[in-house]
Amino acid sequence: MAHRVERVGIITALHKSRAKDATCRAVGLLEQAGVEVVVTEELAEACALSCTPCSDIIAAEPDLMLVMGGDGTFLSAARMMAPTGVPLLGVDLGGFGFLAEEEPDRALAEIDRLLAGDFEVEERMMLRVCLSREGEIREQFLGLNDAVMATGSFRRIVRLSVRVDGQHAADFAADGLIVATPTGSTAYSLSAGGPIVDPKVEALLVTAICPHTLHTRPLVVREDSQLHITVEPSHQPREELALTVDGQETARLQGADEIQVCRADCRARLVQLGRRTFYDKLRTKLRWGEAR
Repeated sequence: MAHRVERVGIITALHKSRAKDATCRAVGLLEQAGVEVVVTEELAEACALSCTPCSDIIAAEPDLMLVMGGDGTFLSAARMMAPTGVPLLGVDLGGFGFLAEEEPDRALAEIDRLLAGDFEVEERMMLRVCLSREGEIREQFLGLNDAVMATGSFRRIVRLSVRVDGQHAADFAADGLIVATPTGSTAYSLSAGGPIVDPKVEALLVTAICPHTLHTRPLVVREDSQLHITVEPSHQPREELALTVDGQETARLQGADEIQVCRADCRARLVQLGRRTFYDKLRTKLRWGEAR
């Protein structure tokens, strides 16, 4: 990023006391540097901040967004800010921290560098997810990690039909189905047996959750593919069947519903300070490739 940062927004996981403390420290450093700080009224009140809150953090048009929390907070911030193009720096205050880039002490020590625009921005593809019922779009979502179609109990299998670019690809009898981005390849998709994919690769990953077969394998398709997943109208479990995006946005599904998943027009923009690569995180967070 070339130009100097003049306005910084902050999103904080208010249920984490460490995140509140880090937010107060960040605001103090930013104000000392003469930078405008953009926070919501809720955050200003919760952290007793002296800066003037705003009612709409998007309309305030920050140059940079600090995300104080864990991966869940970062996913929520990415969905909110991706359409604006504002870069996000995740400050790791969660339990796993795969998406969050920096530990709080290190991030705050780099305030001058951040304000000078001395960082790289890595763009990540996002998903556009549409739920249609009886030919009408009922719900639309953005997602950075994945879209999951499954029941909450996993006591009975789900039957789903998948088309890729209009071509019939598969009929699944499984606990559910995951469509993930490369960023989401290290999340639920990985736990379900999906491949690890470098987040700079452009692709969509299709992984069945516990398929009732011996020959189903994950599928990787082109980034510009259009996926249509249809809920078979009969033999569905009585338990609630749902579409969940990034583990946070949920819509209930019915028989014959159709879910369209494709690459979104916008991208999440992640600030990279160059200290940890994707493969560093694989080794340290997932212990991938560790010799026994």
